[in-house]
Amino acid sequence: MLVRVALFAASLVLAAAGRAWAQPYPGFPVPALECHDDVRLFPRLAGGNFDYCRSHLRYVPGALDCYQIVDRVCLVWLPGSSEWTEARSTREHIPIPCPEGPEPPVCRRLDLQ
Repeated sequence: MLVRVALFAASLVLAAAGRAWAQPYPGFPVPALECHDDVRLFPRLAGGNFDYCRSHLRYVPGALDCYQIVDRVCLVWLPGSSEWTEARSTREHIPIPCPEGPEPPVCRRLDLQ
């Protein structure tokens, strides 16, 4: 009987593990709950948001000089602030031919490293 109660309690804890985790012990990180890939957006005052950027100041349509940057976004727990936040890390840089449309913003040097 005691084993059944323990298994039932464990299943309830696992079922509610989504966002209802208890605050972890200080100094112990909680693993990420949800992760997904997200294309980074680059804002530009004249043209709105772009899902790619160019690596050089000189813009040449059709040149393989534009990049789409894919980030890995994970939902993680911040023990000190008692809240959830998104942590981003660059996953890959995809070179694409620069389209004919308006000039995209220039990539920051850190975006392409």
